[in-house]
Amino acid sequence: MTRNDTLSRILVQPGNYSMVLAAAWTMVIVISILVAISSQKREMTSIAKNVARAYIDKDLLFREWVALHGGIYVPINDMTPPNPNIPRAIVPERDVTTPAGQNLTFVNPSYLTRQLYDLAQRENHVSGRITSLKPLNPSNQPDPWETAALQAFERGEQEHATVAMEGGQHSIRLMRPLLTTENCLPCHRHQGYKVGDIRGGISVKLPMDLFESSLHKQTGLIWSGHGIMWVLGLTGIYSGYRGLKRRTDERDRAEEELQRVNTLLESQATTDYLTGIINRRKFIELLEQEIREAKRYTMPLALIFFDIDHFKAVNDTFGHESGDRVLSEVATLVNAVIRETDIFARFGGEEFIILVHNNDVKTGRDLAEKIRNIIEHHEFPIERSVTCSFGVAQFYPDDTAELLIGRADEAMYAAKQSGRNRVETRCDCHSAGL
Repeated sequence: MTRNDTLSRILVQPGNYSMVLAAAWTMVIVISILVAISSQKREMTSIAKNVARAYIDKDLLFREWVALHGGIYVPINDMTPPNPNIPRAIVPERDVTTPAGQNLTFVNPSYLTRQLYDLAQRENHVSGRITSLKPLNPSNQPDPWETAALQAFERGEQEHATVAMEGGQHSIRLMRPLLTTENCLPCHRHQGYKVGDIRGGISVKLPMDLFESSLHKQTGLIWSGHGIMWVLGLTGIYSGYRGLKRRTDERDRAEEELQRVNTLLESQATTDYLTGIINRRKFIELLEQEIREAKRYTMPLALIFFDIDHFKAVNDTFGHESGDRVLSEVATLVNAVIRETDIFARFGGEEFIILVHNNDVKTGRDLAEKIRNIIEHHEFPIERSVTCSFGVAQFYPDDTAELLIGRADEAMYAAKQSGRNRVETRCDCHSAGL
């Protein structure tokens, strides 16, 4: 299994998969909350701008009404003293007394606007100003923000608005230009203004606290609504996890059972049921692999082929059950002698075969003699001795599995013809030292 396959299998496990989904769902909810809150803040700023525009529209309407009437007269008091910025040279009748003896003072649009802003600030903390780059009243000198706005108006901008921290609280400031009209000229003609010129700006400043209570309420609704969605989503993911885990467990059990059956079938197909060693088909498969490796790395191999002598007589005399016990005990005796790297198989009937791994024919012959001697002196569960005839063949570079087995089989038959219970060899005897 490749690394990618392993990673994919880990990720599709129900627990891991559900955790990834839960994390992704949580991330979606968090992003949605942030987007919704950001949208609410933008909406609140938009509403604040509209309120500020409404204030300015209302103030401009008052100014226009006063200007249409050429100014108004109001009683002189502490809140409305005579305007020192309107000299008598410009308005000779700035201050008048009625026939009834009441003292009145002239109020022009600018003085009215300042009075309105002072009243608004006392009532609801909303403040406004009229300012100009060339103010008649020194108190109308622009601050840096207002200066930047007035300069922007001269470049053609029609409105200037920002939200900033001022005096420890967030406020929105919005300014619009004031254009010179015919009614403005009596007071401002001497400054060089003409009708249509930008004479200054009218601005309003609103504390955002007026809108933040609504924002807090909306934010709370956003959090609670998304919280419910998040919980419902996690509940759905958990339900899906339970179902997926159940199906995954069923799949894993089915795969395990299939693997067990395949292993059993593989074992049955490659293992001799009586002796527990591999069978002829599996042996030839392994032998072909060993031959390829021996040719690649120039390794020696030896093959031992042996057969139980007079095995038919054992079956005929003592029965097939006793014959089976003899076969099983022969396999046990050989398994106790050979190495783990050697390959031992039942080739068919009473025939056995051993591939002596990475050893030459001399070692193979010595091993065959050792096995022959052990079997000859072993007490089998029948009333007669059991012997075997052995053939040993040397592997040559041009050999195939069939050729090597054929030479070992030929050597075994030679052992039988020479009297049985002996070992015969088929090899280059001089190079093998035999």
